[in-house]
Amino acid sequence: MENKIDLTVLIPTLNEKDNIIHLIPKVRTIISALMNNYEIVVIDGGSEDGTIEAATSLGAKIVIQRLEGYGGALKDGFEYAKGRYILTLDADLSHDPKFIKSMWEKRHDAKIVIGSRYIPGGAARMPATRKILSIILNVCFSKILSLPVKDLSSGFRLYHKHILEEITLEGTNFEILEEVLIKCYALGHKISEVPFTYIPRESGRSKAKLIKFGFALLKTLVKMRRLRNSIS
Repeated sequence: MENKIDLTVLIPTLNEKDNIIHLIPKVRTIISALMNNYEIVVIDGGSEDGTIEAATSLGAKIVIQRLEGYGGALKDGFEYAKGRYILTLDADLSHDPKFIKSMWEKRHDAKIVIGSRYIPGGAARMPATRKILSIILNVCFSKILSLPVKDLSSGFRLYHKHILEEITLEGTNFEILEEVLIKCYALGHKISEVPFTYIPRESGRSKAKLIKFGFALLKTLVKMRRLRNSIS
């Protein structure tokens, strides 16, 4: 039976009630102007602040996260999604829904469309130290992994669902973002980027947290490089 849902919107959450009550109506307004058949799905990792109740009251479907970490949330969401396309975005309002339209318009040009901070027209409103680290890490990831992508770590994406069904994802945390690109690109699928403006929730991170974050990403880089080399 042909799938009648055009788009599934996946939003991972953990105690995001104050944000979700603003995000879901914005998402619904944007997408309703593009299509009629869509679903908004919240993958909740154990919220205790009323996130689930708020999302339900706004018409979202709820998936209780079973697998570990951010990667687990995405895998649970991918498995549940009914749409021919899957859009992922963060619950903290850093991914402005107004950019969904430009991503949707590019759906026929590539199998994965990334909302990108680092192509012309994109921007990242974050503290200088964090921005520099992010740019350096994305350049390193792109070069070392041989992927024609400027913003590998953006979670604001539009996928053709069928390509996610062709691969097995193993990542449990944010490394899943690079893993899915590597595996889909290795199968010959085109990846495209459209500019968007990233507005982080936090005013910044301490230097200690930035260093810890940097080391975590370097470990991910080593792991993803091994994966890239293992794929013929």
